[in-house]
Amino acid sequence: MFSILRHANSIKYLKSGSCLFTVCILLPLQAYAVTPDYDGLIMEARAGNRAPLLQYLQAQEQQTSLTANQVADWLQVSEWTDNNKETLRVWQRYHDQIAIPSRGQIAAARAFRNEKKWNESLAVWESVLREEPDNADARTGWIMTLADSRRNEQAITEATRWAQSEPGPDRDALVAYVYHAQGKNWDALLAASRAETEAPQNKNSQDTLVAALSANRVAGPALDMSENLADADPMKRRLELDAAAEIVRAAFTPARNEEERFIVADKALARYDQLLAAWKNNPDAQSDVRRARIDRIGALVVRKRNAQAIAEYESLMADGGNVPSYAKRWVATAWLDEEQPAKAEEMLMSIYYPHGPVAVTPLSADDHQDLFFAHLDNENFDAAKRQVDELIKDSPYLRRVYGSPTPQPNDTWLLGQTLLTQYEVASNDLPAAEKHSERLARTGSGNQGLRITYASVLEARGLARKAEQELKIAEVIEPSNMELERQQAYVALDLQEWKQADELTDDVIARSPDDTSTLRLARMRDIHKKSELRLSGSQGIASDSPVSGEHDFILNSAIYSPPINDNWRLFTGFNFATGEFEEGKGISRDLAAGAEWTSRNYWAEMEISGRNYGDGQKIGGRLSGWHDFSDNWRIGGNVERLARSTPLRALRNGVSSNGGDGYIRWYQNERREYQLSFAASHFSDGNDRIEYGLSGKERLWTTPHFTLDFTPGIGGSTNSKEDVPYYNPKSDFAVVPALSADHILYRHYDTVWSQQVTGAVGSYWQQNQGSGVITQLGYGQRIQWNNVVDGGVMLTWDKRPYDGKRERNISLAFDLNVRF
Repeated sequence: MFSILRHANSIKYLKSGSCLFTVCILLPLQAYAVTPDYDGLIMEARAGNRAPLLQYLQAQEQQTSLTANQVADWLQVSEWTDNNKETLRVWQRYHDQIAIPSRGQIAAARAFRNEKKWNESLAVWESVLREEPDNADARTGWIMTLADSRRNEQAITEATRWAQSEPGPDRDALVAYVYHAQGKNWDALLAASRAETEAPQNKNSQDTLVAALSANRVAGPALDMSENLADADPMKRRLELDAAAEIVRAAFTPARNEEERFIVADKALARYDQLLAAWKNNPDAQSDVRRARIDRIGALVVRKRNAQAIAEYESLMADGGNVPSYAKRWVATAWLDEEQPAKAEEMLMSIYYPHGPVAVTPLSADDHQDLFFAHLDNENFDAAKRQVDELIKDSPYLRRVYGSPTPQPNDTWLLGQTLLTQYEVASNDLPAAEKHSERLARTGSGNQGLRITYASVLEARGLARKAEQELKIAEVIEPSNMELERQQAYVALDLQEWKQADELTDDVIARSPDDTSTLRLARMRDIHKKSELRLSGSQGIASDSPVSGEHDFILNSAIYSPPINDNWRLFTGFNFATGEFEEGKGISRDLAAGAEWTSRNYWAEMEISGRNYGDGQKIGGRLSGWHDFSDNWRIGGNVERLARSTPLRALRNGVSSNGGDGYIRWYQNERREYQLSFAASHFSDGNDRIEYGLSGKERLWTTPHFTLDFTPGIGGSTNSKEDVPYYNPKSDFAVVPALSADHILYRHYDTVWSQQVTGAVGSYWQQNQGSGVITQLGYGQRIQWNNVVDGGVMLTWDKRPYDGKRERNISLAFDLNVRF
């Protein structure tokens, strides 16, 4: 019954034949008929053909005065045609002239009510009740109008009093209508259920219960009860749409795995396909077709058919008309999944903040997260921080629950703290993120998600083993948690635990194959299993250096196979170097092949090379490796026969070298690390060289798009011989403090374009030559694309002394790493 509240022309329902609202005073076969045909016109009007009677009355009005009963007939039949304006026009012309019977007054009162002229309608209802206090139709209409006009207390009082004095299903149905008008849908459902229980065969009781179920989103049972409605009936279509929308809402409910949600979403999509096919050619159903297309977007988003959901939305907008906010939220989610955060952010802001900084409605937890990640993904860090700050400010740690004397933990507070951690990670403030996430994980030890977040921050800081320990603790709570397994898989990749990474990734893919987070993890695993091309080198532009010579060019290259049995990769490479010296041009060519082995805490490479540097083909070899003791300490080194580090000028003069090097690295986190290195070489001319160095990095300044590092370097060497054809100081030492700046010019998910600026001023000392100044400047740019391409160039200018003379060098260095 009370579904009519949602329709301006509420009188349609009253003609449905219900006991409560049926027209109880039918047009009589008038004994006072003016013509013998009048009775026939009345019969036609009652049968549905109302135009002849209305035309007759209009003509009769011009010829003679109408009787009170004729006016009542006119009002009633006009009201049957839903012509409220004509009904009220007749009423305004005659109600002050003649005493119109109650049936005519009731028709006028209904017309006033349909036009939402509540006061006029109430006045007519009350006039009828003064004359006929037992008129059930009039009392029903009066109470319904009280409810429509928001006179809530009076409406429920009158409806309840009448139901108590004259119990019955019709009275309970009226109470249900009043409750619904007040927005108390559960109370309305109780009253409607009581009416249906008392008279299950009563059509009015059934219709009232159907409307109550629909209002409470219990659409399935409502649809089942409406089987007596024709498929073309608007109410039947509305219930069909409500039932389909109920399936869509169920598809958004968290489930044990993604497959269960997909089954529900597929059921919804199949139902929408049936409805759209049945209604597409029905002109009266086009508004229902549009609603079906709108609600169907939700099922498409759950099913990860994002491109189709976006296309449907754009088609709806092109057709004109409004798309409700709930559907726009779905489209925003689709845009985020399709990596179009600018569109998602713009749409969500238009929904929540259309008029400025104050939200039009309170945001739910899902609303906050969607908008927050739209800000972050669109690199709008200021907006993301404002949102988090406002959420935390408005969310106390504890909240009062009505009826409970004990304050309860506030989930919104926890959401704000979690989003703050995500902001700190995205804005490159990893120390704050670690401190914050650790405090949350320690104080909320039973919350698995907090410990997973803490582990992800540790991994972002390069502390994979510590992250692994935290995830192992989190595993106790729910070992099969998919977010836990995803994070464990990432950590396993960092730790070179290849089999473990495969098992975790395969399990997550089996359980949620189309989830965005799963697809990203699967891609990272797939990238690891690709072949790899490495290129690096430099091109001298202007150089006076006795080490590299003029017009120098260096190219190092290697191609690695996909992993074999997880731990092995084969590779082959080609290296080339050339430069002009006083004694002539030097050229070196290397063709190498070997194998790489990786496992937890270990990396090793074995290489055999054929070297040609002007003195025939010679066989060289190399063995390199490192071992991680922990997240913080690494030791490594390599030994070489015919070392590639041999100066080109020495090779030009037929001098080769064998040697080895070792290093110890201490890594605190991404902001601080130091490395101590040592190398020894024995040249074929009898010279023995010892080299040592200390390098490091200290982060000075960090913003979301900019970092500034202090990179000090200390190094020196000694040589046993001096009279050699290559630069070979007896002893030298250099101290070169430097600054390195990195600025992100553009970033879109895994595509980053950045520029680098370096500068250094230091001192160089050479035995028997004194000391001099070293100055260096560099500018470069780097592109990282989709995790498979990483390449950059750097233009460097430096000036330093060699044998007491300052020499200038301008060169272009490049590197490229491609996975394919």
